[in-house]
Amino acid sequence: MATPFTISHPLGRVPTFTEIRTLAQEFEIQISGNDQAGAVSHPKANGTYTFENKGGLRGDFTAVVLGKITGVFVLMTGKAEITITDKPYLLPVALLKSKLLQGLEAFCTRFPPAA
Repeated sequence: MATPFTISHPLGRVPTFTEIRTLAQEFEIQISGNDQAGAVSHPKANGTYTFENKGGLRGDFTAVVLGKITGVFVLMTGKAEITITDKPYLLPVALLKSKLLQGLEAFCTRFPPAA
């Protein structure tokens, strides 16, 4: 097992369930659940999510990118984090961190602070 690592990026606000559902449709991700909890699936990834009473969103995922990657994510007002708990042996950590950070930055720009 690889050593876990976390990447983070500033997040203006936690997206609503409706916003998450719309974003999921753009990427052909299926959501089965509601504004409290559920599951997500895609041919290359699946996971679960929970909206917290404090306004955050948390979940776990498994993806297939040159092997199986598993991790957790946390979205809270002010910060988004992804922690990779296991990754393929052949995938360099620096490359994975770079690609995850690019995706996280793109995600976070969609949800600036509320006006």
